[in-house]
Amino acid sequence: MAILQTEQFENKGFYIFHFKGNKSKPVFSPEQQHILTKANLYSLCLIKKGETSFVINNERVQVGQNHLLLTNPSSRVNGSSVVKSWDCEVYLIFFTLDFSFRLDLPQDFFTITKKSLALKDSHIWSLATQDATNLCNLFKQFIHYDKQAPNYLFKNQVINSLTEILFCEIARLAELQAKNTVVVPSRKRDILTNFYLLLKASFRQEHMVQYYANQLKITPKHLSVITKELTGKSAIELIQDILVEEAKLLLRQGLSIGEIASKLHFSDQSFFGKFFKRNVGISPKEFRQNI
Repeated sequence: MAILQTEQFENKGFYIFHFKGNKSKPVFSPEQQHILTKANLYSLCLIKKGETSFVINNERVQVGQNHLLLTNPSSRVNGSSVVKSWDCEVYLIFFTLDFSFRLDLPQDFFTITKKSLALKDSHIWSLATQDATNLCNLFKQFIHYDKQAPNYLFKNQVINSLTEILFCEIARLAELQAKNTVVVPSRKRDILTNFYLLLKASFRQEHMVQYYANQLKITPKHLSVITKELTGKSAIELIQDILVEEAKLLLRQGLSIGEIASKLHFSDQSFFGKFFKRNVGISPKEFRQNI
């Protein structure tokens, strides 16, 4: 009998699902459906075999074996609309922008993805059999290591390394796809991707929208209008989200609150503590106690 299989990483900002056929069962639980509707999520959907379809931005999209579907935060995926064949097998990954910023990716990665991924709401790629097989093997490794006990030596480092490999492989495939695609330029998406590149380089030192707007030669209001339209969040919300996630990472690494405040260029420890509590709901000290 066909069954539904789902795997999810606890690592905030990155989620992976693996499911198989069975037309009679929903693909996502209510909790998982909530993940789908979160703002600022990118996604990868690889069809290992069979066929599936679902609604994106009020349009039904059909994908089959060895197809890879990519969406960005402006895509609205309706998880309850999924229709799948009895034999389908699918891997789904969702991740946030701030998660990708924590990875040690080369500059070439962002140059390539800027050129090939930021122009449309979604892309459907037909992959060569070997490329699809390579991605499936990567997803299987994610699931294998996620199942290991929390004290499994270097578990988190292995998962982060696998994620960097996955992202670089997607960028390589994006470059191949771009050579065969007619590109329709978009001024708004070009501004957004340039903002992302600036943000990755400068978010620890620069916390104000004015700085990024000046670099992009537009007004802060114009920048925020674009980010709100394409990601569902204003420019200041994106900056603060990334600062919060970086602060959480540094707290997990054992840095003192004073060291973190200095590293993230807050004026003092007290100001950093108020910023953190306002955005997270608890103080840095309370967050560390709950790790």
